[in-house]
Amino acid sequence: MSSTDTQAKAAVAIAASSPSIVYEGRHAVDATGAVRLGFPGVRVHGRFRGSAVELRAWSGSDEACFDVAVDGGAPELLRMQAGEETYRLAHGLAEDRAHTLVLARRTESWQGVCTLRGLSLPAGGEWLRAEPLPARRLLFIGDSVTCGEMAGWTPEVRAPFPAANNNAFCSYGMRLAQRLGAQCHLVSYGGRGVLRDWRGRRDIANAPQYYELALPDDPATPWDHRRYVPDGVGVQLGTNDFNQGIPDEAEFVGAYGRLLRKVRRDAPAAWIVAMDSPIVIDLPSEPRRTVLRQYLDAVVAGLSDERVIRASLPVCPGVPGNGHPTQAEQSAMAAELEPIFRGVLRW
Repeated sequence: MSSTDTQAKAAVAIAASSPSIVYEGRHAVDATGAVRLGFPGVRVHGRFRGSAVELRAWSGSDEACFDVAVDGGAPELLRMQAGEETYRLAHGLAEDRAHTLVLARRTESWQGVCTLRGLSLPAGGEWLRAEPLPARRLLFIGDSVTCGEMAGWTPEVRAPFPAANNNAFCSYGMRLAQRLGAQCHLVSYGGRGVLRDWRGRRDIANAPQYYELALPDDPATPWDHRRYVPDGVGVQLGTNDFNQGIPDEAEFVGAYGRLLRKVRRDAPAAWIVAMDSPIVIDLPSEPRRTVLRQYLDAVVAGLSDERVIRASLPVCPGVPGNGHPTQAEQSAMAAELEPIFRGVLRW
């Protein structure tokens, strides 16, 4: 191989952290220039000239799933394999024009943290700077509902494997951001709450802890909140806190209020919408849904902040065996929230 050939091949391979690539969502860059992804809904935007594009990446499991979309076309499902692999994201493209690439993480951190090492084009290809993202910015903090667990489910399509039912891009937050022409970050983790997880555990990273991180399972990755200051923030927490029964009012309201004060610290002008859960219901033995709403009202009242409001959502039954909102129910939630966010943000 001549030195000219070597230079041509090197010219079309770039690190995942290259300035040509734009990330929408929290991520961490390591010393090698690789980019680590944990939160759901992170999008990787690229633009290039070339007939094909490949990704070199490492995955912590066989359950990490992405959507791959080229030139705005219908996304194709990519299921990563545990370990280091090279994935062909597209091929057979016209070489004489620019193409867009969006690689979008559908699944959660517990389904596999991924490390993107680099992207490459065939010899003669060219990396171009990705298009800028929308100026409007939204952030949603929550649990599995916000992550989009079961949001990929429709009655017409059977998922090829369970993790394929997870789709962050069909979640209410992402749907709402699409309607409002905004960027969107999901800072969410299934099974976690404000005080405790669905099993009642407090010795793990619940929302006040993972809110501060670029990777929710790695305390060594603090997130710099100056990198993304949202205009509007939706918070949907409480499902898991109430799973083991109704938590103490003073403790829950205090912890929730402190979390919203962190958000206000980082986004001084943002509107914050505290939402109740679409899967918490009143039981014959405990009025859990009623109490959650009362607690949220107390949180809002205690903050005395005119830009913090509460929003009510209808119960979503999900499907037999899984109570998480389906794709249609997630879209309905986005439709419920749209006039609220439009009204306060004046978008």
